[in-house]
Amino acid sequence: MPASAGPEPRLDSVEIKVTFSGADAAAATLALAPDHGGARRHVYFCEALSRSPYGHLPYGGVPYGRVPDGRVPSEGEASASSPYTGETLARSRATPGQLPLLDAGVTLRLRAWSGRGVGGDVTAELRPCRRSRLSERWLDFRAQGPDSFRLAADWTGERRALAACFASDCGRTAVEAVTSGSKPLATAFSDRQRAFLAECADAPVGFGDLDILGPVHTVDWTGVRLNHHEVTLEYWTLPGDEADTPLEWFEVSERVAPEGAEVVQASLMALLHGRGLEPDLSQGTRTRRVLETLAARDAARRYGGGRAR
Repeated sequence: MPASAGPEPRLDSVEIKVTFSGADAAAATLALAPDHGGARRHVYFCEALSRSPYGHLPYGGVPYGRVPDGRVPSEGEASASSPYTGETLARSRATPGQLPLLDAGVTLRLRAWSGRGVGGDVTAELRPCRRSRLSERWLDFRAQGPDSFRLAADWTGERRALAACFASDCGRTAVEAVTSGSKPLATAFSDRQRAFLAECADAPVGFGDLDILGPVHTVDWTGVRLNHHEVTLEYWTLPGDEADTPLEWFEVSERVAPEGAEVVQASLMALLHGRGLEPDLSQGTRTRRVLETLAARDAARRYGGGRAR
């Protein structure tokens, strides 16, 4: 008698994502988004900029590049008292991609509803996630109180990744308290989320050392029907000013059962192409491109000069 294969590994869903950027984002928004409704939010991300070329460069041996009174050194101070000259600072600002948390597969996101909404949540996501890092404690957990855990396959074009997403509804007040600096960042994340990161992330997450980047302004529409597809639409924008060019992204996503997901993805892509829409097929996820832009703008503000696009 053949041995039992045992239970299938947990996989809650497949999330199919199609992203548009720039002028294509504007065209997709016009073609697909309802002209009313939508949940408006301010979205923030956390990164360890002190460990990246975008962040605090070493100054006189002081950790994280801060001068003795705790400030980040100006370009002049760095040039006078450390080997990191203005040229080095400018070059580090232009270095793409080195985001320590994201490079280790960790994304920390905070969202606050705008307007009269009181909603707010924080998410700790591992993507790509190594299933071997997840103990039975987390594989058995789904939802309790404000916390929820989802294990999904993330499909964007040809890219496939396992994503472990741990969310907590903390409320808008908690998000605004940490983004304004009135409370420590860790207070917005639940005990379970912090334990999940400590046990499962491939890189240590020291909340006290992280920078909060943003906000990105978003509008989300859920339950939108596109023929036989039920999708979520998200419009993201980073406003510009005299130094920065405004940027925008639009994403169509559909969450489906793993069985038959390939057929659903092909059908959704055919539908979008049929409407004359051209997805962004460039390398890198939307999250990476947003974080790179936010980090470069943050560095430009810290050290002055230069245009962060």
